Amino acid sequence: MYHKFICLILVLVLSFSCSKKELVVTTPSESEKAFEIYKEAVDAMNDGDILFASKKFSEAELILPQIEFSAKASLMSSYCLYSINFYDEAMESLEKFISKYPADKNIPYAHFLIANIYYEQILDEKKDLKPLLRTKEKINFYLKTFPNSDYALDLEFKLDLVNNQLAAK
Repeated sequence: MYHKFICLILVLVLSFSCSKKELVVTTPSESEKAFEIYKEAVDAMNDGDILFASKKFSEAELILPQIEFSAKASLMSSYCLYSINFYDEAMESLEKFISKYPADKNIPYAHFLIANIYYEQILDEKKDLKPLLRTKEKINFYLKTFPNSDYALDLEFKLDLVNNQLAAK
């Protein structure tokens, strides 16, 4: 009788000792990390840390799972560089965006930013006409390619200013 009782206790102890729950540690997936980085970039941009935001957008672009989100991150990185007057870096980033995502819906905006970069680099028409001519060429390209876009009116106004400066020369 004692033998059955001891066996029963032994079986119960062994069965409960084997059913120990282990801690399950979950690591975020690549897409979750990418969206977290993108959110961090948006927060940095809203807080005014534009250069950090640009770097985070570039980092997010590389690991975002969908091409639409990657394109948006690339464009946001370019805009951040443009907004802090890093024109050469912004231009390079925008040209890379245009060549990498040629079917993206924001291509007109990328060309608009390039035209604005050219326009904002006009210093003095008395010293050099090249920035004026380059700006006029880019604005004419934009108006010919995207005549009914949201940004065409702004660029038409800037084209008038460029033409006035050229006429004054």
